[in-house]
Amino acid sequence: MRVGIIADVHANLAALEATLEALQRLDVAETICLGDVVGYNARPSECVERIARVCSATVVGNHDRDVLSRAPQDGTRAVARLVQTWTRTQLNSGHLDWLGQLPNRVIHPDGFVAVHGCYMNDLHYTGYVTSTMLPANLERVATRQDWPSVALVGHTHTPVCAFIHAAQLFESAGAVCQWPKGATAVLLNPGSVGQPRDGDPRASFGVLDVSARTFEVHRVVYDIERTISDLDAAGLPSELGDRLREGR
Repeated sequence: MRVGIIADVHANLAALEATLEALQRLDVAETICLGDVVGYNARPSECVERIARVCSATVVGNHDRDVLSRAPQDGTRAVARLVQTWTRTQLNSGHLDWLGQLPNRVIHPDGFVAVHGCYMNDLHYTGYVTSTMLPANLERVATRQDWPSVALVGHTHTPVCAFIHAAQLFESAGAVCQWPKGATAVLLNPGSVGQPRDGDPRASFGVLDVSARTFEVHRVVYDIERTISDLDAAGLPSELGDRLREGR
């Protein structure tokens, strides 16, 4: 079964709409969201409503959690907290309730586990799975008998496909990744829909097929200037628009 995987939408409605249209053309059976529905951009309520309606499961991200808190969270950049505070004013009680009930982790019957951040803590919405943290996270997945061996993460805004096979770590840089039978752990990141950080400003998402052992990373052009106009209209920092144009 082909499953669409999206992450880090960050209230970028134009990017989300383009991504969902692309997923329809790719004929996926369902779509899973890896969190951070809100933050950084100016259309949070519309993104919450769209994802609540379209996605079969969504895990909580750090921005989803932080927007529920009136107190700044440790390590949150000033501009991120500014947007989180503004975002709270744009969401009604139904939106906030939906964000508040999102789980930290989802185990899917098709054979994968999904979180937003990393697998090294039980919160799962914190912790970046960078290249230096890949071995530890893969080992964590491999040693958990109650989890599937295929694990999904977001949070870094950068696509990743890595796996352990025959006690060695492999990382694929291509748009299509296939792992071998017998891989003891697989870790996949679809990149970010709403704020890519790998130098490519196009929205990024994934298509997972556990039975075929494949993960495809797709990119789709969206109307960045529309999103920047939304930021300007909301009075949010211009640096956020600059990041979108540059893919950082």
